[in-house]
Amino acid sequence: MAEVVWGINPVLELLRSQPDRVEEIWIAAEGLRGRRARVLELARKLEIPVRVVKRFAPPKVPREASTQGVVAYIREFEYLDLESLLERLSSEKEPVVLFLDELTDPQNVGSLIRSAEALGAKGVVLPRHRACGVTPTVVKASAGAVFHLPVARVTNLRRAILRLREAGFRVLGLEARAERPLFEADLSGPLGLVVGSEGRGLRAGVREACDGLLSIPLSGRVESLNAAVAGALALYEVFRQRHVSGLSSG
Repeated sequence: MAEVVWGINPVLELLRSQPDRVEEIWIAAEGLRGRRARVLELARKLEIPVRVVKRFAPPKVPREASTQGVVAYIREFEYLDLESLLERLSSEKEPVVLFLDELTDPQNVGSLIRSAEALGAKGVVLPRHRACGVTPTVVKASAGAVFHLPVARVTNLRRAILRLREAGFRVLGLEARAERPLFEADLSGPLGLVVGSEGRGLRAGVREACDGLLSIPLSGRVESLNAAVAGALALYEVFRQRHVSGLSSG
């Protein structure tokens, strides 16, 4: 069953990274220039079927979607299983894996995948149940980053965390009330970061499976950050320690 991706950036990233997944592209004829014309040029170069239409009303796209006049129909998103992800990571020196614990907001999931890819993470792990998977909105929010980053889907996130620990990873969860601040932690080596759901944070079993918990110090009256912001800050701190300062803080 075909899925749909919309927006210029997501479709361009799809064409650059996984063109074999694309079945067909629809492009609005009106104002066909600039980066939208680049989509048309690249699709034709890759010999992907393209419809350039005057009345742009592509099927399976919500009326309120901001398509920017570009829609791609693709094969169903292909998740990895956890062992396949670990096999891919085996050649990496200090891989970072992002775990999302029952996040349901596709904007947050897409934003976190975008941050993870931009800041050098090597994989994302999502729960199969009671959580948002890779939807068209997630693809759009990730600006196409989801096509550059392996995504695994697992039945039990707690067991997945324990499996990564067996494979030599330290796994640290973000928790608003944790005693140890993020910026005092040593984030070197193979690492898993766990971001909790928008409402309740980390589930008890997931929290207990982690090697430790980290908080992000705040000075305002708000007690916690949005999940996507918290995850992005943690990912950037990993990046900073490894690539900016060259030193660990702890």
